[in-house]
Amino acid sequence: MMRVLILAVVLPIPVLGFPSMKNANPEVLERAAKLADRTTAQYVQRQSVPTDPLGFSAAETNCGPTPCLTFGEADQLVSTTGDHAYASPAVDEIRGPCPGLNAAANHGYLPRSGIVSVEEAILGLGAAYNLAPEVSALLAAYAVAVDGNIIEGLWSIGGPLPGDPGVPGLIRNGQGISYSHNNFEGDSSIARFDAYTNNGDAHSLDISKFEAVYAIGGNDTSEDGFGQRYTLDLFRQHREQVQNDAIASNPYFFTGAFSTLFVVPGAYGFVITLMSNHTAEVPSGYLSFFGISGAPGSFVWNKGQERIPDNWYRRPSTNQYTAVEVAIDVATGYVAYPGSLKIGGNTGTPNSFVGVSVENLTSGVYNAETLFEGDNFACFAFNVAEQGLPDFLQGAGSALNNATAFLQQYLSPITSELNCSQLAQYDAGVLNSFPGYHYSPTGPDNSYKK
Repeated sequence: MMRVLILAVVLPIPVLGFPSMKNANPEVLERAAKLADRTTAQYVQRQSVPTDPLGFSAAETNCGPTPCLTFGEADQLVSTTGDHAYASPAVDEIRGPCPGLNAAANHGYLPRSGIVSVEEAILGLGAAYNLAPEVSALLAAYAVAVDGNIIEGLWSIGGPLPGDPGVPGLIRNGQGISYSHNNFEGDSSIARFDAYTNNGDAHSLDISKFEAVYAIGGNDTSEDGFGQRYTLDLFRQHREQVQNDAIASNPYFFTGAFSTLFVVPGAYGFVITLMSNHTAEVPSGYLSFFGISGAPGSFVWNKGQERIPDNWYRRPSTNQYTAVEVAIDVATGYVAYPGSLKIGGNTGTPNSFVGVSVENLTSGVYNAETLFEGDNFACFAFNVAEQGLPDFLQGAGSALNNATAFLQQYLSPITSELNCSQLAQYDAGVLNSFPGYHYSPTGPDNSYKK
């Protein structure tokens, strides 16, 4: 009989087990059983870092910590017809840097306008990608709080919100996530430019970056057919290289706490965990689409034209990608590849990176040794999301209070499940010496429109 593998790698969370085995592919069950035999002894203990983090990272499927072992065509098929037929964005419809958000808007899972409420994000991203409601809610609420229109509860998946009344205190008058540098978006993204090296534009595709990430896949010669597919582990390895390349080329390279702990590594993971196609043969999925056409050496960026392929199957409803699993995946990446955990930046010239310790950021509450104990990593990440707001927001105190209250209602359901005995005291003052920390480009009104 197959064992149930408790996949609580670095956080003491509710027990996670394999979903129902009904209709599971026998070959996948056999592979999962071997994985369970090999790893249970190492990972069954909660509140501990895995003894073989590289092995655990390499063993993860494209579904993340909990493998997808079942496939249901009716449940997982994502409609691309009728109300969800693809339509190229109109002149007045906004698109941005995230291919998943663009594709969802181009198929009507998100408003085709590109202007989205929290509720619309929850419903649309759940329907298209089976992203858990608390993750969609938190990311959307954060975008509203720091880059959107908090009065109306709206955010833009691309550039500035049209018709924004410019209410005092709204961060940069609702610049959207295309111009959310350092408060949402960060340097060393998977395929976009660093803001400073592209005249403030961090939402456009860097073809050379895409060529590099594309190259980590390739010809598959492994026995089981999974050797060179795009995986979480390959993307974790690649992210560290992208960071090092940015440090060597961007004098204003900067990686802040929230973008480092959640957004940037989360985006690398979302490409795999949310955009993989799932089949009966490969229930845990393989990566199938991105907003690029052509072949290596002649790739073409189809700006804002991302689409969901026909006959594309999302992850199953029995295995939503939850906030806990996002935290596990991000933490797993840092434990497996500790060199990628960087907070700090260059000091005005390439290769001048100076790191900031977690101990200094939290006034001694956490340090490098305790960050991955218990719920500390998740507690730190989610507290930075809240306590960093005063640093990101500008204007009257009432605006800050409104933003904090707005965000808190979406953070509380997550943090209430964590054992945060000591809340991190986030000291953003230690970041002031980095020129990239203060670099905040703004965007044109027609950003990412045709």
